[in-house]
Amino acid sequence: MAVLVTIRGRIRDDPDAIRKIHDEVTMATKDMAQQAGDISHRVYLSPGDPRDFLGIDEWKTAEAVQQFSADPQIQEFFGQMFDSPPEVTIWEDSGWNQW
Repeated sequence: MAVLVTIRGRIRDDPDAIRKIHDEVTMATKDMAQQAGDISHRVYLSPGDPRDFLGIDEWKTAEAVQQFSADPQIQEFFGQMFDSPPEVTIWEDSGWNQW
């Protein structure tokens, strides 16, 4: 069953500088992530504080995202982007009525 993964953190620098890092790394790792089970990747910044980051990914399984995010390259990438390790949470579909 697919899972939703949220990544919340405070980016360590000016959003434009971090965007460059993010975009370079995600373009270089997109195929690897998709082969590992990443279905989608969305990024948001708070309009009140553009250093407040929210990433939302959909993955095929919780195990796939856990294995991918444990990769030392991905951990290094998070270290370049965030002041401290981001909060990563895995969510399962509730089966409740949605729209």
